[in-house]
Amino acid sequence: MFKKLLDNHKLGGLNCLFWKNGQIVYLESSGYKNLETQEPMNIDTLFRIASMTKPITAVLTMMLWEEQKLDLSDPITQWFPQFRHMQVLKNQQGEYEDAKRQITVLDLLTHRAGFTYSEFQKGKLRADYLRVLGGDIDSELTNEHWINGLASLPLVNQPGELFNYGRSSDLLGILLATIEGKPLSKVMEEKIFAPLGMSDTFFEVPDHKKSRCASNFGYDESGNLVNLETVPLNMAFKERPPGLTYESGGQGLWSTIGDYLKFATLFAQNGSSNGVQLLKPESIDTMCTNQLTATQRAESTLMDNPIFSEHYGFGMGLAVVMKESKYGSIPCSGSLGSVGWPGSYGGWWSADPVKKTVSLFLTHSMTEPQQIAQGIGFELYEAIDIFSNFCKKHS
Repeated sequence: MFKKLLDNHKLGGLNCLFWKNGQIVYLESSGYKNLETQEPMNIDTLFRIASMTKPITAVLTMMLWEEQKLDLSDPITQWFPQFRHMQVLKNQQGEYEDAKRQITVLDLLTHRAGFTYSEFQKGKLRADYLRVLGGDIDSELTNEHWINGLASLPLVNQPGELFNYGRSSDLLGILLATIEGKPLSKVMEEKIFAPLGMSDTFFEVPDHKKSRCASNFGYDESGNLVNLETVPLNMAFKERPPGLTYESGGQGLWSTIGDYLKFATLFAQNGSSNGVQLLKPESIDTMCTNQLTATQRAESTLMDNPIFSEHYGFGMGLAVVMKESKYGSIPCSGSLGSVGWPGSYGGWWSADPVKKTVSLFLTHSMTEPQQIAQGIGFELYEAIDIFSNFCKKHS
């Protein structure tokens, strides 16, 4: 399916599968796991799934909500009083105003808290995010220092006002860990990974599994495929040192296509996967219900491009199809009510509860923001479109 892109060295290697009514009906593993050694891609290859971490953090949030350990309307100051008196950036000239209300758990789930990512900003705020918080994936800060740092930065919108993609899921992950009194990795392992049999999903790859990791495929200045030393913008360390306490609930996980399938099928089977009812059907329905207003959907952008417009909304940690698109596949695709959320390093998935299907695509295609602006790496989206259209035809 992807031979031309692989032969032309526009993609290094990939795994994809299409699951329907409880069965894998298409499975492909193509290209290389490592460009330099020419090791072939394997179906058990480990990938950085980046923002495909966010839906897992969202499911964990809903599990604690079912357990009545939190309410979606709870202000986060209940756990982190540092956020009691937040400043909101009024304009790029650096004028501020006071936040009109407290940030809630729901604001974090829907990216309406007012947090952002450094790469989406310019000038002082961009520099401050990088200086105060460290990398998006790996940070040497303790959770407490990270929280204090985030609370010291201004919000880019009033809480609840707009969708602004950013560090909300990271804070949410620390909040869940705080409630449980354990590291986020331990909470995810106990509540999601172990019950679903996801033995290859973690924040830190065990030594005996590191040989299964896909190398960091990226592009040089001319758009040629190369192995990168580390991920773009130095968001992660080349080797995560032992003892880091910060774990990114927004983009920190590694996984395999088989493991992520066990998670994604929750959304095609009313909260059940691998014989385990992880969430109640009504909780899944709540997650998959658009939370954004029409104005928020229309005005939401990512890298200056519209995200949702008429076809998509955003539920809790994932996008929701609100109008079927014949061709579109980003951020997800399928029947009305289908959900998914891509990862910046090349991962993509959609779950369709109407047709009982899951489409999954994993690769490493790591581009710098300025490369994307130059059109470098766009073949990734071509590949996702090819795969998405194939899945639609066979649904």
